[in-house]
Amino acid sequence: MKGCFADELRKGADTVPAPSIFISHSNRDAADALRLAEDLKRAGLDVWLDAWEIGVGDRITQSIQRGLAHANFLAVWITKAAVESGWVEREWQSKYRAEIASSSTAVFPLLAEDCELPPLLADKLYADFRKDYHSGLAQLLKAVGLQDWVSPLGSRFALILPGAFTMGSDREENERPPHQETINSPFYMARYVVTQQEWLEVVGTKPWADDRHVREGERFPAVDVSWFDAQDYINRLSRMDPDNNYYLPTEVEWEYAARAGTTTDFSFGDDERDMRFYGWYRDLTKDVAEYAHEVGLKRPNPWGLYDIHGNIWEWVDNWYYGSYGHGQRLDPVKKVLRGGGWDYPADGARSAYRNGEVPTRSNYVIGFRLIRRPAYLS
Repeated sequence: MKGCFADELRKGADTVPAPSIFISHSNRDAADALRLAEDLKRAGLDVWLDAWEIGVGDRITQSIQRGLAHANFLAVWITKAAVESGWVEREWQSKYRAEIASSSTAVFPLLAEDCELPPLLADKLYADFRKDYHSGLAQLLKAVGLQDWVSPLGSRFALILPGAFTMGSDREENERPPHQETINSPFYMARYVVTQQEWLEVVGTKPWADDRHVREGERFPAVDVSWFDAQDYINRLSRMDPDNNYYLPTEVEWEYAARAGTTTDFSFGDDERDMRFYGWYRDLTKDVAEYAHEVGLKRPNPWGLYDIHGNIWEWVDNWYYGSYGHGQRLDPVKKVLRGGGWDYPADGARSAYRNGEVPTRSNYVIGFRLIRRPAYLS
């Protein structure tokens, strides 16, 4: 990486503009359209929605025409009311003509209720929102080609789509009871834990210096950081990059992303012997390589997250209360750690495994991973 992150921000380094999408809908479906628009913005799209873009006194037709001309895509929320709306028909037909002229896909039908599709849209594969909103949203985001987001620091973030999953397990007391959790909105999670290079760019210190269990280098994890140190890093980074806000993941977000749609002990299955392909743990490091290894040397999980199993424990946002069945206490003393570490058995790297430590604690096997949301949604 060339130059300093702060310098690059001051220079206003060129960035690729976010894809833009126009949401066409009937007035009767305004609440559903607003929910969709907010989720698409969270995913990083530039969204045109009439409620956001047309103010009192604005020329409605002119505003719509500008929005259509600017948008890369049009998503039409299809209900019986929308099919009967002349406004909606004119909007999607305008973009449909542009689609034909450019020979590229620009119009995405979103089927929100059972109804007869207009003939031109009936020939298109639709995103199905009828029974499962989250499934339909995932289909739409995939269709517009959203994948990684790259921060001004050069950190790569994977798009994590909404969904439901079973959190916890029956293996350990503090993992019980298994229970349903739902992620309602998309978010971005860093593909790698925060590295020493990233820490130096933002904070400018080396808390790991002189630790015999640490190797130094740009792609080695930033370790020897407490939960409060992680918060300091996040606050500094958010001030340096005001267009985006960064957070530690919640426990629910972390486990959802670690599982990546799987129900097995690890995202790669139930056989912990396969851990050697996906992460660093005690059987690989004892007496030969007792330190946190460079990020990204092992295979990622199905959603492209590296070292989510093993290498270093990762701070998350939540306080630790023991099992999920225990009520929250007024005086918790520990924060949750997830993911396992290079000096720990493979079992500790299971997706459901939970650990806890006082937030002032730091050592050579503790670091953190970020999630990101645009600042205008925070």
